[in-house]
Amino acid sequence: MSAWFWVLLLTIAGLGWLVAYMLAQKPITNAQQLIQQRRYEDAVLEANRTGDALHRAEALKLLGRFDEAIASYQQSDDPAAREGIALSLAHLGRDLNEARRLMELQIAQCPQIQEFQALALAYILLRAGDRDAALRLYRDNVELLETRFRDDYTDPDPLLSETLFLFAKLAEANGETERATALRRQAERWGWRASS
Repeated sequence: MSAWFWVLLLTIAGLGWLVAYMLAQKPITNAQQLIQQRRYEDAVLEANRTGDALHRAEALKLLGRFDEAIASYQQSDDPAAREGIALSLAHLGRDLNEARRLMELQIAQCPQIQEFQALALAYILLRAGDRDAALRLYRDNVELLETRFRDDYTDPDPLLSETLFLFAKLAEANGETERATALRRQAERWGWRASS
């Protein structure tokens, strides 16, 4: 065997060892990755370990543990925590005036994907018994919501499964039974476990 063969063999072995060493140094996953894998309980544990209050709250909300999610959101300085608190309160059917105030503040101070935020506010209004206002807001945004989920957000994402659930609830309130059923199924396929 030639010297080049041994050099090549040693180089490959060295690279293999280096890759194995590098992979051993990298943590297996973080809370957000665990949520994407639908390992919500593990995400809560990982978020506890790393002090990640926002993703701990998101995982708790996906588990339907809304009171714990609210407490965790309150520990987060991320502006998205307001929306999480508002929706958790709405899922619980509790403090709906506060939920509305928080969601309106979120929309005013941190507008993100506005049709998603409008859907969240519409859900809060629906839970509070203001069906007419909820459905007006829903109808004003339904075309944008359809476009988002048809064109932009096509890969299953547990963090968007709640939005699909809200969409289903409002479609149902609007008399769109088939759409509501399809959206509810999609929300479950994407990882929504909680129900309210």
